Amino acid sequence: MKEEYTVEDFAKGVKNPYFEKLNKRIEVIVSNEDYAYFSAIAEINEETPQDLMRRCLRIAAKEMREHDDE
Repeated sequence: MKEEYTVEDFAKGVKNPYFEKLNKRIEVIVSNEDYAYFSAIAEINEETPQDLMRRCLRIAAKEMREHDDE
């Protein structure tokens, strides 16, 4: 069973000190139609549209790198 975290749990959390070295925060423009589609799929998967888009981007990048290696 999934453990539910409380606001207090998150308040005790420590930010990842390596976040900036491992990631780049960006802003991407998405059409309302595409966002609605991602939102619908994300709701089915019980995740946020941003998490779904991040996962899709990660998969696409992996496939592109594999294609470049061929």
